[in-house]
Amino acid sequence: MADYFGTDTVVSELREDGLLIIRINRPEVANALNGVTSKAMENIMNNAETDPAVRAIIVTGTGKVFCAGEDLSELSEGGECQTVTEHGFGGLTARLCSKPVIAACNGSAAGGGMEIALSCDMVVANENAKFGCTEVGLGIIASTGGLVRLARDVNRKDCMELLLTGKKIKAPEAKALGLINYAVPAEEVMDKAIELAEQCLKNAPLALKWTKYIVHAADQMSEEDAMRYSDAAYRFLEKTADGIEGPAAFVEKREPNWIGK
Repeated sequence: MADYFGTDTVVSELREDGLLIIRINRPEVANALNGVTSKAMENIMNNAETDPAVRAIIVTGTGKVFCAGEDLSELSEGGECQTVTEHGFGGLTARLCSKPVIAACNGSAAGGGMEIALSCDMVVANENAKFGCTEVGLGIIASTGGLVRLARDVNRKDCMELLLTGKKIKAPEAKALGLINYAVPAEEVMDKAIELAEQCLKNAPLALKWTKYIVHAADQMSEEDAMRYSDAAYRFLEKTADGIEGPAAFVEKREPNWIGK
């Protein structure tokens, strides 16, 4: 693997097959993000977004915790947050990345760490990890995606319980609520995340991109408008090089050669 705009606090490596692995590397503070680390993640993600060599992304943490949220020791004297970048906390929570993003939660995710996990397309978690939007206990709110995504993804009563109590739940309960995809033993977290990423890598980049765009837009549209949007995307994709290559490869019983165009 080759270094990909990595820093001391964000290890970032790109595999030859296009899988980018980003690892928050501040285990001494439970991988809480300070301003420098958040900006480094923003920079990595900005480059990954426009780089055709990057085809899928895994975000994980060093040690026993995925991310404890914001490093509160770096709040300004007036209490202002120093870690929200152009694309949200850690460059992720306000970003609709065109590529699959998988959270490999090696351990617990709280506050902003929970919001990072919620912003990813898929989540694989250590079965002993805990998840929670704990901000209300600090006199603030889960403003970088937690409130909005929980309200969208979880039924109202469970959503309110999580947000108003600020409690943490274990991975199996998070799985039951639909917040994560898999709860697995700690030693299997990265293997499972990589398995999911490799399945995505088999598919056409533009098809993945437009699938994500339509899924995110669909719940903001009427069913009729969403169907029109989906049909327009299909009509565009079927005329692309990859849209032509896919059916040809299927008929010829060979692996497709995707070029992302």
